[in-house]
Amino acid sequence: MAIALFLSFGTTGFSVLSPAERIVGVWESEEKNLLIQISKEGGHYVGKMTYYQCATETIMRSRVDIENPDPKLVGRKLLGLKLVEQLSYQGNNVWGGGKIYDPNSGHTYDARVQLTNLNTVVVRGYWKFRWLGRSMVFNRRLESRSN
Repeated sequence: MAIALFLSFGTTGFSVLSPAERIVGVWESEEKNLLIQISKEGGHYVGKMTYYQCATETIMRSRVDIENPDPKLVGRKLLGLKLVEQLSYQGNNVWGGGKIYDPNSGHTYDARVQLTNLNTVVVRGYWKFRWLGRSMVFNRRLESRSN
């Protein structure tokens, strides 16, 4: 009996994530040109850009948010920028109610993230209605990228 109980804890583990925390981690775009680190901040989930494909690492580290419509924010570095904010878990492997910022256009959109399996999410940025938007697929990145 004790062995069965030990084996049960050994295979399930004590650190099983709650359904809401399954989104936490590093996610790589399907094109492998963007890394987003999702973490919990306060009662919501946020995503920071930790890598994006660029001609050189020096350019990647020095680029700023020139497309931002707010003149006070155009000097922000892109690397480390919060692209996803205020996501909350809505159940059934869906997070919503948040915003996603597109540094290429300077626009901010409503955001919805759906975990389709443990290592794949579909991120949808949309304007007012979910069908007025764009989706991107991200895969969980298990090893870290040196930047």
